[in-house]
Amino acid sequence: MRAVLLCPAILAFSAPSLAADTIADQASRAYAVFAGGLSQQGFLAAEYGNKLFDGIAGNWVRLNGPDPKMGIETYGSETAKSCASPAALTLSSAGPFSMTLTTNLKGGNFSQIYTLIAGSTFGEHTDPDAYLTAIGIGADKTGPNIEQQRALLLSLANGLVQIYRPSEDVLVMTRDRGYPIVLARCPTPTPAPAPEAPASSSAPADASSSSAAQ
Repeated sequence: MRAVLLCPAILAFSAPSLAADTIADQASRAYAVFAGGLSQQGFLAAEYGNKLFDGIAGNWVRLNGPDPKMGIETYGSETAKSCASPAALTLSSAGPFSMTLTTNLKGGNFSQIYTLIAGSTFGEHTDPDAYLTAIGIGADKTGPNIEQQRALLLSLANGLVQIYRPSEDVLVMTRDRGYPIVLARCPTPTPAPAPEAPASSSAPADASSSSAAQ
C-alpha cells in the first residue's frame, strides 16, 4: 500500500515541469490584443480594422462585471438569457474603417457608428434625436434640468473610444474615466432539424405485379 501511495509523488518529481511563458510569449499576446497582432508599421498605417472587424456581424450582449455591492463576479452568467431579450445588440461592419452598433429595443432604436481615426482609436457618433428618444428624454420631454441631462448623456455617447478584440467572441471598448464595456457574441441558434419526408404509400412493384397476376 505504501508503494502505491508513493507512486504519484515519484511521478510528480520525475515529470518535467511546465516551462513558464517567456517575456516574448507574453509580449506576443499583448500585441495581439492591443495592436491587433500588427507590426508597428501596419498599426500606424490604419490596418487595425482588418482583423478587428473580421466576422463581427451578428448579435452581441454586454457582459456584467463584478457586482458593485457583493463583489461577486457575474461575467457572462446570463449571456444566453440576454441574447434572447431586447438587450441584444447588432454589430455590423461595411469595411475595415467603421463599425455600426444597433439596438433592438421594443420601442425606438438608435445606432452608434465607430470610425477609425488612428491606431486603435475610434470616433463614436450617435444621432441625437434617435438616441434621446430611445432612452426616454426626446424633444417631447420637458422639465427642470432636462437640457443638462441631454447634454450629459450625449457627451457619454459621442467621443473617442479604444476598441480591442482579445478573442473571436469578445469585444472591449474603453473610454477615459469609464469602466470597460465588454461585449460577447451571442451563440448562433441551432437550426431546427428538417422534417422527414412522408413514407410512400405505393406498394412495391413486385407486390402489385403478383396481385395483378392473381
